[in-house]
Amino acid sequence: MNQSTVRPGDSVAVDFMTDCDRLLRAPLDKWANDLRCNLESISGEKWNRTRVGSASAYMNLAALVVANSGDLVAAERLCYAQLNWLTRLASESGDVTVLGNAMQPWINLGRLRVLVGNAEDALSHFRLVENLRDEQTAQLGPCCIRPGMWQLLVAAEPDLPNVLWNVFVLEQLKAYLRSGNPGRTLSAATALRDVAPPRTHRYIVEAEIIAFLRSGHADDALQKVAQARPETTSDEIAFLLHQIAAVTVLGRYGQARRLAVGLAAFVTQSDAGSGEPANFLRQLKQLGLLLERLEESRYALAVYLQGTSKCHEQLDEPLYLDFIEGALRLAPEHPCARDWRSARDSLLTGSLYAEVRRRGAVPALDQPSIRGLIVSVQAAAESLGVHTLVE
Repeated sequence: MNQSTVRPGDSVAVDFMTDCDRLLRAPLDKWANDLRCNLESISGEKWNRTRVGSASAYMNLAALVVANSGDLVAAERLCYAQLNWLTRLASESGDVTVLGNAMQPWINLGRLRVLVGNAEDALSHFRLVENLRDEQTAQLGPCCIRPGMWQLLVAAEPDLPNVLWNVFVLEQLKAYLRSGNPGRTLSAATALRDVAPPRTHRYIVEAEIIAFLRSGHADDALQKVAQARPETTSDEIAFLLHQIAAVTVLGRYGQARRLAVGLAAFVTQSDAGSGEPANFLRQLKQLGLLLERLEESRYALAVYLQGTSKCHEQLDEPLYLDFIEGALRLAPEHPCARDWRSARDSLLTGSLYAEVRRRGAVPALDQPSIRGLIVSVQAAAESLGVHTLVE
């Protein structure tokens, strides 16, 4: 490992940029109310596998909404309520394939462990593909998936192995990175490369790049960038952002500026993010921060304005605030600055996202829309699925 000469203050913020399964973060009150209505609309229906899948999807999103509001304890309760419901439904109906819906709440419980700093405790939640591969029993809280069930679950959901491999690789690496141990991340990446399918290797390479950058080994990060095999335009943008970060840390500012300005011109004059808007917005934010670091204020402002424009089309509330604040930093006297300040103040006082409210107000856990969603999920989990499934 080559140690580059990096001063402590020279690091740049880096995070995963290739994870394309992110969701746009709509206003939580509206999201919560929509989910509550969706759950209530199917509560009186006869149950079949399709409706079980729909209810499970709503419950998964409900736990995400509650976690984003800052109430991680309540989010955990919802995950367990869903697991108990699916266990009861499988037992009473005799249809074990409904337990395929138990994978996501179990994985979500692992993500919650990571958020509270228990990365090691979370890892067992991300290793279900090992149970599937080896046809071993998996205990998902109250749900027990026995060896003979795996073939039935895959027959019902053929993409299940691919989903679980992605979780196995990506969520483990995220957990190690969040724990603040770059060395452990690199060890895990090496081990994963020996067992994971080639299509997941872009996550492994990116985790190594991030670990090297966070530990001050920018030369090694650049070497890993050169080894990356991007599969999509979004991947290409992601690895280019990491390249810009690395050469910035190394003090090669001319090269960094050329790369960053070129990328800014591309992303502000194309529809590069049309396929993966949530991930593209994160990439815009990272590019804006890098351009600011490189003192390319005009281009940074253009990127932030592109971000605000995209958020008007497909809102991600926390990122919308990031773009507004970036624009205000760079152009406080801009003709639109008054509108930006008004929008910023509304978000800081009205948003239910914990990460937004921490910037301007005390996190609001006991909101009617969030409380109503929690009650709705718990009621559904207690009352649904007591009848035999119909085809």
